[in-house]
This record gives sequence, C-alpha cells and structure tokens, in this order.
Amino acid sequence: MKTFLKVIAWVGLLFIAVGFPLSFSSSSQLTNTGQLGSGVGFWLAWMLGIFGTLLLLIGGFIARPRYLWIGSIVIGLVYILSFYGIIPWWAERNQLAWLPAYLSPGLACIIGGTVMQRVENKHRGGF
Repeated sequence: MKTFLKVIAWVGLLFIAVGFPLSFSSSSQLTNTGQLGSGVGFWLAWMLGIFGTLLLLIGGFIARPRYLWIGSIVIGLVYILSFYGIIPWWAERNQLAWLPAYLSPGLACIIGGTVMQRVENKHRGGF
C-alpha cells in the first residue's frame, strides 16, 4: 500500500508539471501580444495543479517518499512562476482577488514540502 501511495505522490507531481507548458505558453502570449486569447491555458494548468496537489499531498504525507519534499517545493515555485503573465493583467483590471485562487496549488506544494521536510528530519533524527 505504501508503494502505491508513493507512486500516487510522484504522479501528482507529474500532473502539476504537465500544466506548465500551458500556463507558460499563455503567459508568453499575454506578455508578447497583450491579449489573453482564450485563456484556457491558465485554467487547465490550474485544474491540473489542484488535482496534482491533492495527489501529491495525500500520498506524500501518508507514505512519506524520501525526497518528495524537494520536488514539492521546486514544483510549487515553478508553478507560481508560470503565471507571470496573468498577474499584471489582473492588476490592470483590478481583479487581483483571483490571485490567491490561481496560485493556491503552488503555495500548498511549497508549504506541504516544507512540512514534509520537517517531519522527515524529525523521524530521521535531524533538527
């Protein structure tokens, strides 16, 4: 069962990473042309991020894969950075209320990875 949950945690990381090309592409289009287009890249990356984060955190906290915390923190930072194009666009239109919703999977990955690292150190005798 633990092996299955470890695989689930790493698959969750993969789901989040699959959304990166979509959000980076939409951010690039928005900064280069000034037009959002369909905006579906941000939405799909967000949906994949939510699903992947759930898998990552459930599998990560139950099975505790050894180096998942590093991947979780890195993937959370890259997730947040992939939305670089939409933040100024929302700021122009006074719609920054969407910011916490869209960035929440990345923030959850960073916080979850930090907690996983602390728990791993505590169980292994570190500080």
